[in-house]
Amino acid sequence: MGNLSTYEEALKSWNLAGFKDGMIFSWIISEHKDICLELLQLILPDLGIVDVKNIKKEDTHKQNTVFHGVRFDIYAEDDRGRMYDIEMQVSDDHDLGKRISYYQSYLTQHALEAGQDYNDRVDTYVIFICDFDFFGAGLPVYTTEVRLKESDLILDTGEHNIILNAKATDFSAVSQGLAAFLKYVDTDVPTSALTCKIADDIVILKTNTQKEGDYMFYELEFRSRLARETKKVSKEARKKGLDEGRKEGRKEGRKEGRKEGRKEGLMEGWAKGEKRVVCDMLSRLTAKGYSKQEAITAVTELTHFTEEEVTVLYDKLFVK
Repeated sequence: MGNLSTYEEALKSWNLAGFKDGMIFSWIISEHKDICLELLQLILPDLGIVDVKNIKKEDTHKQNTVFHGVRFDIYAEDDRGRMYDIEMQVSDDHDLGKRISYYQSYLTQHALEAGQDYNDRVDTYVIFICDFDFFGAGLPVYTTEVRLKESDLILDTGEHNIILNAKATDFSAVSQGLAAFLKYVDTDVPTSALTCKIADDIVILKTNTQKEGDYMFYELEFRSRLARETKKVSKEARKKGLDEGRKEGRKEGRKEGRKEGRKEGLMEGWAKGEKRVVCDMLSRLTAKGYSKQEAITAVTELTHFTEEEVTVLYDKLFVK
């Protein structure tokens, strides 16, 4: 892919980017304290949050999604010191549980200062705003807790996980404000005071040439790094996969005991080896922190497999 087409794709991404885009989301929430506060109040009405502080966006913790480190979209603290990580999750990579555990572990490290009693540990909240129904129950909000297997007793760990579902079908259990917010995430159509303010702020943000430049740099750097990573992974996976495929093909061909059989066996082995290559590439890219769609797109561009074929292989690997 040439530099011009890469630039044009990055520009197209900027023009199409809305609230669900990671950078747009982090800019809007981190630079508008009132939006961050109201959003937390909608999601956690029982906490009585009256103020938020120390709001930090994604790039204060990491340079971009390529680097496998702490990757908060939004970090914030409230007036009582409680800590929040708010994440926008568009792609279902089938690893939500482990992602939540990962983010909680980082918050936990900072929830208790040296010398403090464990009872002084502030509560930590990981909030995932998902553009998919991870649990498939149609509910707008899912929460987790640590419950004893032997009884209904709950262990208070101070860790709270909230998964919001923009694809919910029944909003009767949540406020109108939260329902309107989730529907906005799903449809990009504002219907409440909060979502209208978000939409207006996005329009203003899109006129900021500095923001456009930052976004474009991020996109171009990301695409460049992904291309380099994919080529490296492809080289390693191809050698391993095709070597195994050829060995298996020769074995099958010898079993057939004739020229046609050997040829068919070698071709079958080669095909199996190609699939191994793709699976290995997907596994390696996923382990490096790339999302499902990023890995599928990168592998599709570098192999003769279609996006549908790569998606099927991805789901066989990761969808349980």
